[in-house]
Amino acid sequence: MKLLLQPKGVLAALLLLIFPAFYSPFAHASPSVLSEWNAPKPRHLPLLKSALQLPTSNEKQSDLWTPLDDQGWRPCVESTNSPPSLPEKSEGYLQVFLDGGLNQQRMGICDAVAVAKILNATLVIPHFEVNPVWQDSSSFMDIFDVDHFINVLKDDISIVKELPDEFSWSTREYYAIAIRATRIKMAPVHASANWYLENVSPVLQSYGIAAVSPFSHRLSFDNLPMDIQRLRCKVNFQALVFVPHIRALGDALVSRLRHPYKNGAPGASYLQESTDVIDKDSAGKFVVLHLRFDKDMAAHSACDFGGGKAEKLALAKYRQVIWQGRVLNSQFTDEELRSQGRCPLTPEEIGLLLAALGFDNSTRLYLASHKVYGGEARISTLRKLFPLMEDKKSLASSEERSQIKGKASLLAAVDYYVGLHSDIFVSASPGNMHNALVGHRTYKNLKTIRPNMALLGQLFLNKTISWTDFQQAVVEGHENRQGQIRLRKPKQSIYTYPAPDCMCYA
Repeated sequence: MKLLLQPKGVLAALLLLIFPAFYSPFAHASPSVLSEWNAPKPRHLPLLKSALQLPTSNEKQSDLWTPLDDQGWRPCVESTNSPPSLPEKSEGYLQVFLDGGLNQQRMGICDAVAVAKILNATLVIPHFEVNPVWQDSSSFMDIFDVDHFINVLKDDISIVKELPDEFSWSTREYYAIAIRATRIKMAPVHASANWYLENVSPVLQSYGIAAVSPFSHRLSFDNLPMDIQRLRCKVNFQALVFVPHIRALGDALVSRLRHPYKNGAPGASYLQESTDVIDKDSAGKFVVLHLRFDKDMAAHSACDFGGGKAEKLALAKYRQVIWQGRVLNSQFTDEELRSQGRCPLTPEEIGLLLAALGFDNSTRLYLASHKVYGGEARISTLRKLFPLMEDKKSLASSEERSQIKGKASLLAAVDYYVGLHSDIFVSASPGNMHNALVGHRTYKNLKTIRPNMALLGQLFLNKTISWTDFQQAVVEGHENRQGQIRLRKPKQSIYTYPAPDCMCYA
């Protein structure tokens, strides 16, 4: 029997045959690819051309890699009651159910320990909800070293891995099917310590257990005793460490970034000795770039990213499906959003920022990201500026990545670990990963570049600006945005601004 193909069928068959050619594997970092037929062109071509022609400057490179000066602040997380002591009797068991991604859950864990301390309760290792976006079912014990966690906090609160048999009925499924007297579901955002004492303590006293869900962002950052604030930081910066296999993979990636010629990393055959490219003063140093530019963020920002009419329609449709079109930024024009610094930086724009600061094609760059909207087509400009760009896939073999494959939280954990151990960290836009690493690196006095979003938005709107003027404005606008201590203000997160609550000025 003959197989008859209609013209449309022939075209479809041809597209299937040639499609792989459009997205052939690239040599280095390889963000997830989306089917973008209209590949975005560079939006700042004059600046890009100038940046690509810049000579390598040994003097500038040396200044860039200089660690932060001692700012006089020291970690200060131990209790003022030395040594801390546990209450003679626990009031009952506290359960919390945490949603969101890795770093939102991380903050929730810290708050859960603090609430358990406030209530004199025994904390059950927090339950992680399945992330609805990434469909990741990783548990606390899949990500964090639970024995280390319990040991570090053993003098502060009681912690159990599982409930005793008499309370085994208190599960996520139990609370999902009916209203239960032991579930606290109305905890306000940033609730006070008194709210927990007034609303949760009676439940603990009556039933011996209380389950708080939802729990994200459910404890205030203000008007809490100093010991509670310090305990939150002790959890965040000391008790929460990743499981051994994540730390081992992270250490391997850091080693391969610092010693590329020695390690011969998998998939990085270009890492051959090239003394004329790599400046000896910056050898062994690397920058971690957290590039948060997924479809979710691009759509929610309501900004124009140069993908043409097709991209605008696709993002508008996505906004309608996910948020029913109710996106605050939609009421502003692209120019207004950019001038206010409300648009995430594209890969091209973050590349131009780094180039203006003095990084060049000899800079080793680690790309920390899950998915980049537009795929390789969107990121190609960044790669032109920084050909030594790497990521998990380019630095580690499939076998080495097998335990984290397809698990968004574990992938993010590896990126967090590498970001914490880098010489410089920079994030293309605010978010939970940005906030968590900015705070952690502040605590350790490590250089962290915070892009001046409003300034950059205005500079990129100026289509006639010269490279010299652009670079001068960028350098001046980021002199005090490279890790200098910023004291926390009311309502700001203690996890992003650990001073002065968790750091003491010597």
